[in-house]
Amino acid sequence: MNPALVHPTTPVPSLSVVAPVYNEEESLPFLIDELLLALREHGEPFELVFVNDHSTDRSLEVLLEHQRVHPEIVVVEFPRNFGQTPAMAAGFEVSRGDVVVTLDADLQNDPADIPRLVERIRAGSDLVVGWRKQREDGFVLRRLPSLMANRLIAWTTGARIHDTGCTLKAYRRELVSNLPIYAEQHRFLPALAVASGARIEELVVHHRARRFGHSKYGIGRAFRVFLDLFSIKMLATFLRSPLGYFALLSLPFVGLALMVGLWKAVGPGESSGAFTWWFAVALFLQSAAYFLLLGLLAELVISMSGLHHRRSFDPLLAQQPKGGSR
Repeated sequence: MNPALVHPTTPVPSLSVVAPVYNEEESLPFLIDELLLALREHGEPFELVFVNDHSTDRSLEVLLEHQRVHPEIVVVEFPRNFGQTPAMAAGFEVSRGDVVVTLDADLQNDPADIPRLVERIRAGSDLVVGWRKQREDGFVLRRLPSLMANRLIAWTTGARIHDTGCTLKAYRRELVSNLPIYAEQHRFLPALAVASGARIEELVVHHRARRFGHSKYGIGRAFRVFLDLFSIKMLATFLRSPLGYFALLSLPFVGLALMVGLWKAVGPGESSGAFTWWFAVALFLQSAAYFLLLGLLAELVISMSGLHHRRSFDPLLAQQPKGGSR
């Protein structure tokens, strides 16, 4: 994937706003005006990174027209449609600010909320998640599936977030640089952040009814979310305790070795094939030992990277006022 980049030469900003775009030609002029108004009043040097996911309407033309007038705008163009998560990952890679904010391009997220999210990052949080407490969506097709997904994600991963599906989030640069995402896993970034020890905070944000077009998400997305949740759960478990993770993988081999050994010890006393029996026991135990050694190696690697992680985050976390959530 080699996105085409249209990037003006501007000073390095302290704040980057990343917005994936797919067929939003009608929303984009209003979104850009609202973003420019909110961020200029906020006062920090900023850039607006729009990742056009190979829209089939005039979204790219609209973005380029506005970029000629506003040098803060950065445009990334995909050669084909990849999806929201790759678009977001590309925006992370291209962005230059030490704080990165993501939002949807359909005007349902309110750009006026961005300064409040950034302030919480400046106060010491590593990730601030928007919570659409009062949603302006249909209940059956949008709010109910979202509610069920949020409960399932919280129960499975331990990330107690009310609204993981809200795209409006603010990230510290160090966090997005160390959380690679793929498939449809952008909604699970809070769970990955919890597993990495980041400090997470929720902030109630405004949610608006969609003004143009229609939602890009169908009910079939739920199956993909379920598969991604399963992989994220495995990854989060691994990050928290790699030795325990590999120890679980070794248990079946230990059990097989015990079963074979007990069968040979208390079973019929024929001597034929004794070497084969004990060779099987040794092979199962060797496999179990192999997984345990992998666990020890992984524990060492995670511990060393964790030391580096603490060196990066501790001075920042020390500024966090009491009452923040993890």
